[in-house]
Amino acid sequence: MADPQDHGMAGFRLVGWGLVCTVAWLAIVLLATVIVSEIDGGEAESELGLLIVVAGQAAAGLVGWLLIPRLILRRRGQSQLISWRRPQRSDFGTALLGLGAIYVALYVYTAIVTALGWESLIPESTIDDDRLFVHTSVMIALGVLVVCLAPIYEEAFSRGFVLGGLNAHWGLIPAFVVSASVFSALHADLGSLIPFALAGVILGLVYLRTGSLTAASMTHVGFNLIGYSATLVQQL
Repeated sequence: MADPQDHGMAGFRLVGWGLVCTVAWLAIVLLATVIVSEIDGGEAESELGLLIVVAGQAAAGLVGWLLIPRLILRRRGQSQLISWRRPQRSDFGTALLGLGAIYVALYVYTAIVTALGWESLIPESTIDDDRLFVHTSVMIALGVLVVCLAPIYEEAFSRGFVLGGLNAHWGLIPAFVVSASVFSALHADLGSLIPFALAGVILGLVYLRTGSLTAASMTHVGFNLIGYSATLVQQL
């Protein structure tokens, strides 16, 4: 029987590898920022500069949150934690239930903070930036990032790598707490911290219920698609 202390240390090592993934993500984001500063002389304003910002975010997510975590888990013999399967009928049903649960949680949270007068805690769109909706090419690139790519690499990291990895070493509750916290932190907005943590818990339940990232990614795609579409209509 494995020593519980060994499991605990293995979990901490996984957290350390998670920090390595974060550093890789940050390095690519900073590289894109440096390139943009050379082009625009500061904050991205031109079409090319904005495209580089979006492409940098996509590259950072794919490398830091998907590629490196998969390599780490493969080395640990846990590559199955980050895996997708061909969508099954049950995946569609579970994904829809998860999407509905997220919106119920978001509605209840927003209603509570609004009733209490805590306007600063009302969630805001993380892509509500006028500059991103000036050029058609940037809007398309942003849509691909938000709807197609982000749900893949965020689920790979938050659910597969963190939740699945830590569950094997620390147990379900600590793994859920860390996973939901990580997912919330990926969306740097004060009002989004609690609702995105709740969304992280729901997506984690979808992931564990189906044993694959497929349904969780489908839920995430649906959530981001609705959010992006609403922001797009508002901006246009």
